[in-house]
Amino acid sequence: MRAYLSLSTNGFGKSKILNSLFSEYHNIGFVVFGYTLLTLFGKSFAALFTLNGGGNGGVFGPSLVMGGLLGFAFSYGINLTGLAELNVPNFVVAGMAGALSGIMHAPLTGMFLIAEVTGGYTLMVPLMLVCSISYLINRTMLKHSIYTKVLAESGDLISYEDKDRSVLSMMRIKYVLETNFVILRPDETPKSRQHDIIHSKRNIFPIVSHDGKFIGLVNSEYLFSILLGELDGLDTTFEKLAQKPNDIVVIHESMESVMSKMNKEDTWILPVLGPEQKYLGFVSKSSVFNKYRALLIRQGHYLE
Repeated sequence: MRAYLSLSTNGFGKSKILNSLFSEYHNIGFVVFGYTLLTLFGKSFAALFTLNGGGNGGVFGPSLVMGGLLGFAFSYGINLTGLAELNVPNFVVAGMAGALSGIMHAPLTGMFLIAEVTGGYTLMVPLMLVCSISYLINRTMLKHSIYTKVLAESGDLISYEDKDRSVLSMMRIKYVLETNFVILRPDETPKSRQHDIIHSKRNIFPIVSHDGKFIGLVNSEYLFSILLGELDGLDTTFEKLAQKPNDIVVIHESMESVMSKMNKEDTWILPVLGPEQKYLGFVSKSSVFNKYRALLIRQGHYLE
């Protein structure tokens, strides 16, 4: 690596292009510059397709290559314009350190690792500036690094600093699902189900079709008003009396998303649906809080 960095500007450009299809143009500066940009974008897309396709292309190596190419392209391009005479190897080193700092969210790793690998401790102050700026820009746009982004999006990134989120990430809807509700059919009426409605211990009733699809819901207060004659609708089918819930929950949804929906709509209970809008039950804040307390107790016993 030290020998690599000791190359002159022209030697660096020639070494990049001599073994390529453009080797006969290695003395033309703009060809070297263009080939560098082509290699930079080619490497970026190659790494992108490999990682998203499930391959094991790594992140560290491509970051170094792309950072070095970017630093070379910038300094070599400035030199071609004649506006200034920049030290190309120094910018290559700075580009490598900046890429590592931004992509991995590790400014100290980028700074000391590149300085150690290249022996460029004389560039420590410039490397500090480059790594800090790269990290701050990337952190402003992306909260998580390339290593933790997928875990954060799936809700599996556990942090001891955020205990509530950590505990919620351990919960699954199927373990807090409540199913002891009186199910009403769309073609039934309050008069035909009067006995079940009166003796139900729940204040909400799901309306579900005969094939299991969720139609809507109706609350006990509204049904009692109908049964007492305060409102019309004693012989009206539940399909017409059905009300839309504030929101719905999918069985495989994260508990953090469920609590976000409840807080957003200021509701205490939401219906849970499976594939093809099949009714499965309800999830309530009380069941979530009970499970949350149980998990906290379990964690407390584990840490003792």
